[in-house]
Amino acid sequence: MRVLLLLSFIVPFIYSCSGPQTVARDEVINVTGYDFSEYTDQGFLITPEQYLGDYQSIGLITITQWPAVREQTRRVPDSETPKGYRIVEDYFAKDINVEKAIDEIYKVANEMGADAITRFDVTPTDRLNGTLRVQGVEISGFAIKRK
Repeated sequence: MRVLLLLSFIVPFIYSCSGPQTVARDEVINVTGYDFSEYTDQGFLITPEQYLGDYQSIGLITITQWPAVREQTRRVPDSETPKGYRIVEDYFAKDINVEKAIDEIYKVANEMGADAITRFDVTPTDRLNGTLRVQGVEISGFAIKRK
């Protein structure tokens, strides 16, 4: 009898400690890309390749973008409180707008006198904000003036 009673407490505990449940999901297709036509229309070149024509070196540029972090409060069920819930405060990172970071690297290069960014690269990065891991983006390139 004791064994049955003990098992009735242990089995739900072990089950609740198991990892996340697998669920059925529909097919997902993610497309990632960046449209440079706005800059091309202004005669500005952005490319991940080297520029093989004659050029003047302007400089290396790196832009790192971090999203805003905001506080949120939410109700969590709690049977031990008179209201049946408690208020929890936590934080979340807002979404990143990569196009905004691309526009920023373009502005910096343009102000430096460049008319192109070669070896253009977009790299995800992250850092801790307290206990919250925040996803950012780093954009880098080599600013040149084509001859």
